[in-house]
Amino acid sequence: MERKQTIYDLAVRVCRAVRGVRGDRQTWIGLELVHREMSGERPSAVDAAVAFAAAKGWLAIGGRPSHSVMLGHGAP
Repeated sequence: MERKQTIYDLAVRVCRAVRGVRGDRQTWIGLELVHREMSGERPSAVDAAVAFAAAKGWLAIGGRPSHSVMLGHGAP
């Protein structure tokens, strides 16, 4: 039986995708790159996971409207 993915699970995957894109640098990553890395997921689900991760302190969100993210300390 397959377990349903939660917003927490997806937020962890988003953080890992950001880490994969940025490599060893602590830098801002464009949200379009995150969406590209998470191409198997609905864009609205990725956006919700980004917001969840930001609320947990795992990501900082930049821009108005939001256009980039950076990993925070303690991100999974």
